[in-house]
Amino acid sequence: MEKKLARPMEGTSRGEATWKVEDNSKGVEDISAKRDIAKRRAMEKVKARTLGKQQQLAERIATATEQLASGVLEASNAAMELGKTMAEIVKGADQASAAAEESRAAINQIEKASIQADERASKSLQLTNELQTLIRITSADIEQLINGVREAADTNIESTKLVSELEAQAKEIGNIVEAVVRIADQTNLLALNAAIEAARAGIHGRGFAVVADEVRNLAEISEKSAKDIRSLVEEIQTNVQVVAKDVEEAGRAGNDEVEKAKKITEDLSQIEREVITVQRAVEEISAGARTAATGTRDFLEITEQIAAAAEEQGSAGEEVSKSVQEQNRAFDEMNTASGDLSEMSEQLKNSTDTAKSSEEVASAAEELSANVEEANTAAQQIMSAIEQLSKGAKVQSELTAKSAGISEKLVAASGQMNSRSIDATQKVEEIQQVLSVNKVGVDELIRGVSGASEASMASARNIKTLEDTTRRIDKIVDAIVNVTIQTNMLAVNGSIEAARAGEFGRGFSVVAGDIRTLANESAENADKIKDLVRNIQNQILRVTVDIEGSARMSAQEVEKARKSTQNLNIIETNMTEVMTGMHEVSRGAQESLAALEQASKGVEQIAAAAQEADRGSKEASAAAEEQSKGMRDLAEAVEEISSLADELQSM
Repeated sequence: MEKKLARPMEGTSRGEATWKVEDNSKGVEDISAKRDIAKRRAMEKVKARTLGKQQQLAERIATATEQLASGVLEASNAAMELGKTMAEIVKGADQASAAAEESRAAINQIEKASIQADERASKSLQLTNELQTLIRITSADIEQLINGVREAADTNIESTKLVSELEAQAKEIGNIVEAVVRIADQTNLLALNAAIEAARAGIHGRGFAVVADEVRNLAEISEKSAKDIRSLVEEIQTNVQVVAKDVEEAGRAGNDEVEKAKKITEDLSQIEREVITVQRAVEEISAGARTAATGTRDFLEITEQIAAAAEEQGSAGEEVSKSVQEQNRAFDEMNTASGDLSEMSEQLKNSTDTAKSSEEVASAAEELSANVEEANTAAQQIMSAIEQLSKGAKVQSELTAKSAGISEKLVAASGQMNSRSIDATQKVEEIQQVLSVNKVGVDELIRGVSGASEASMASARNIKTLEDTTRRIDKIVDAIVNVTIQTNMLAVNGSIEAARAGEFGRGFSVVAGDIRTLANESAENADKIKDLVRNIQNQILRVTVDIEGSARMSAQEVEKARKSTQNLNIIETNMTEVMTGMHEVSRGAQESLAALEQASKGVEQIAAAAQEADRGSKEASAAAEEQSKGMRDLAEAVEEISSLADELQSM
């Protein structure tokens, strides 16, 4: 300014040289006045330029303040939208947590049903193993019964042949008895002729008459004994026919029971095969139950993780919501501060005290900067929480995918348990039907074998009566033998009397010889009868032993059959318990399927919530990123305002 002020003086010194010379003192005063004027003008120009610059800065501050207010409004609106998004995410997290809890309850029910199914299957498996052993024992007992009854039947049939031989032997005795009767008749006739000859001989025939009379009496006794034997033989023949028929019927009945017993063993073999089928089904059920139990534990673990992730999501969402609320408070303060700053900037345009006004603007900008910093910190926290939300959503998606796979396996295992338990139940029902028929068959077998045994014992008793009859025959034969001996002795006496009579005794001698011959023949026949009777007695003893043995054998088999009935009752009881277990398994499997459906719905809800959370977190992340950028812009705007205010203060 001194140079600018010096030039006019130079100009003046050149243009007004004469004036300077004339009045030196006055010139000095004028120069000083001009200098003051120039200085004032310069100061006015500087002031004008400063005011212009202040006005320009005030305009820039006002513009920046308007932009700041607009940015704060946008950031505030974005924060409100972010808050809504986070509210939806928190709501979804709560729903996912509730769904996880429902799934957990359903899985606990499935696990309980699986454990019970495994326990029932293990118990049923134990029962079927015991049943197999019991069925084999029962089959072996029935098979032994068959062999015993068959042996008894064969013995009875063989005994029938022996009994039939008794009839033939009795017939042979009858034939011999006829010979004895014939001999007795001939002896009687000879005795009659001897009596006639004795009468003719007169006094010489008196001794022979006595002999003849005794011979006739003995002949009558022999004839009567022979007729008694014939009657007993007929009785033997009749009883033999009855016994033979009874023994034969007992043998046929035994063979019939053998055929019935074969049907029983066939049924038992069928039952054993069906039990093996049930056993395999139970083994598959047990394996499925263990698979389901393992799957439920895995599912439960995943559900726990999902619940934990949902809880973390909820916590993160609440943190974001709190941060958003803090942001909103900061934005409210920023709105107020930006409004105040806007008014200050307007006042600054027309302010006469720019220093004071600019200081107020700077102070307001500092407060606004603090608000922006607070909002920016909240934005960073929000971004961190949103990132956590995004990770949680991804974890939930992965876990729900795993749980879906496990759920499919559980559905397959539960379906298999239900299917196999239904199959096993149907098999058990079929087994029970066969068992019912089998028990009736065994009862009938017991009655049949008991009847055959009783019939055999009755036949043995009847045969023993034959033995009594043979003893009676034996006694009668002994009597005939005695008669024969006496007759023979009388014949000898007759020969002696004939010799005494001389010529009168020749006829007596011939008759005595014939009587002795008949007596000897009768004795031979008696011996034959005794031999036959001994044979019959021996055969009766043999047949009795055989038939009694078969009867006792049949009775023993009846006791075994009763034991088989007890075994069948045990089998039926155990099969009923197995069927009850299969019903429980089926019911548990159906409940598991229903629970799985509920759990699957819960998983679907969790998956949907996870997808929604992922989408929301992405939107929130984008909004938070945009908000963060806005915060940086706001910070720059505030910084610019502060800088302008500082610059304004320094003028």
